[in-house]
Amino acid sequence: MKVPDTAEYFVESVCANSSQLIERGFWEIPRPRFASWLRQFCGTEEQFFAACLLDQVIFRTRQQFEAALRSIFRSNLYGNLYPGAPDLQLMDILKSRRDPKVRLVPVICETDPPTKSGPLVLRRLQRILQLNPTWMCWPWRAAKEIKENDVEAIVFVDDFLGSGSQFEGFYRQWEFEAQQAASVKHFYAPVVAHQNGFEHLAKILPSVCAVSAEVLGSPHDFFSEKVWERIGHGCVTADDAKSWYMDFGAKRKCNPKSVSLLGCGDLALTFGFSHATPNNSLPILWYGSAEWQPLLER
Repeated sequence: MKVPDTAEYFVESVCANSSQLIERGFWEIPRPRFASWLRQFCGTEEQFFAACLLDQVIFRTRQQFEAALRSIFRSNLYGNLYPGAPDLQLMDILKSRRDPKVRLVPVICETDPPTKSGPLVLRRLQRILQLNPTWMCWPWRAAKEIKENDVEAIVFVDDFLGSGSQFEGFYRQWEFEAQQAASVKHFYAPVVAHQNGFEHLAKILPSVCAVSAEVLGSPHDFFSEKVWERIGHGCVTADDAKSWYMDFGAKRKCNPKSVSLLGCGDLALTFGFSHATPNNSLPILWYGSAEWQPLLER
């Protein structure tokens, strides 16, 4: 990969800017971790590519994440649950002792570890909005809740929707499609979602209404032409960068066997939260092993 003549200046500028973002708390990344990740890139080409990655990182702090979480519920899930009702109605009824006929369910599969983000999101939601935990239940209890309490709506809570395949697997594993009566509405409320995931669920699970606070799309693909028209400085194309990265990643073993070098669904994102990084982001940012030190928390 032929780097531009301005590569050295670009690397210095991006690294300095990244350091400032960490120092000021906009990137909640430990400075030693940042330094360890950066040291793995040697030579002009590798350092230029690392700077390009840093330049495109989208990081959501704890406060930003919680603000987005509030916005979903304060805006009444965009009015889909109670059309025409005041914005704060959903939040108000979920605080009350009277059964709202709504249940909040974390997105978690039977094989997922306890650290899965679905329960974490639900705990944060309960804390920041002071919701009544009685109206929250595990997915394996949802069918019983529907049957015994005449539930009218289920809201599945998550932090990120990528390709949509993981939520589809969760939904089918717990047989929600079979449990869904005509009177029970199903909503999926990831804090951040990719447009591909929305489109996938609309085709595969049309009965589920999906809403989020922030939507990503093709412009957020690290190897999109628009990205490299800007950061390639007229010297490196998107195809050049992708080819170089695939070769570098394979040699340096920057990804787990279960996920491609482009991330789950090949979305090639550079997105991360303070608490976790979606596996739809490039593994070079979040994967950790004996051979590779991650930048972001997985």
